[in-house]
Amino acid sequence: MNCDDYSSKDSICEERNYNIAFKKHSKEVFNFLVYNYGDKQLAEDIIQEAFLTLWNNCKKVPLKNVRAYLYTISKNKIIDTFRSNKHAQNYKKNTTKIVEMQTPEYIFEEKEFHQKLNQVLDKMPENYRVPFLLNRIDKKKYKEIAEIMGVTVKSVEKRIFNALEFLQKELQINKKRF
Repeated sequence: MNCDDYSSKDSICEERNYNIAFKKHSKEVFNFLVYNYGDKQLAEDIIQEAFLTLWNNCKKVPLKNVRAYLYTISKNKIIDTFRSNKHAQNYKKNTTKIVEMQTPEYIFEEKEFHQKLNQVLDKMPENYRVPFLLNRIDKKKYKEIAEIMGVTVKSVEKRIFNALEFLQKELQINKKRF
């Protein structure tokens, strides 16, 4: 994030800066929460709570730390929610809409593949799944993922490599079963 986008006042307490932070980070943090915890509605609620917490603590948070603060608050709030409610992780199934007309066989095969892929993603260890989805779905660079997750770039590279190996192995095993 670039602090140049903010107004000249160096505070997130200024409404303009707060709105810019919301526009820049809300979707990114939302996606991170969904990838980690699989509940879109809960992620939306947590995002609102995180930004409310940011507003309430705006004097304590420098502009350059807003993104990291939002990630930390969001992770802590969602973990607290899971602990208190004892939710089970349910990864939402992503389905793609076919824009152009396809044969019924193709549509069936694609749907079946997406079901298998989602099953494999559900089984994938979280430390592989999160960087993989951030990279492949959100188009984040390894450096950005490293900052988000608080790990090194090499660690992100290794985790994405492991995720790809996991996918390849699991999809090959599923292919043999069918």
